[in-house]
Amino acid sequence: MTASFARMVLVRKRYPQVDDMGTSVRDYAATPDSKPIRRCWVEPLASTEVTDDRIAVATGYSVAAPHGSDVTAEDIVEFDGLDYQVEGEPTKAPSPTGSLLVSDVLFTIRRWRHGE
Repeated sequence: MTASFARMVLVRKRYPQVDDMGTSVRDYAATPDSKPIRRCWVEPLASTEVTDDRIAVATGYSVAAPHGSDVTAEDIVEFDGLDYQVEGEPTKAPSPTGSLLVSDVLFTIRRWRHGE
């Protein structure tokens, strides 16, 4: 069960699937289906700089969302006005009470910024 102090709101953006010469891909130029995810807890992860001259920087967060949150590895998540990619498949954390009905949905979001 997500902690009572988890009060952050994220926006899950799911872009439509299109057929690209026989392959189903996301159309990131289209308007996404957006859905708020309330009562989240977001913790920063360490930032990563790929080279000495800071050509690319990755910033990430670990997210605990309420049970039943609809997030997939192909979604984009908006946090604090910026878009992040979901990294890997979201997982469920079992409740300390043993009930799977109140398990959190855990996932990582990451944003890459390239040299300016």
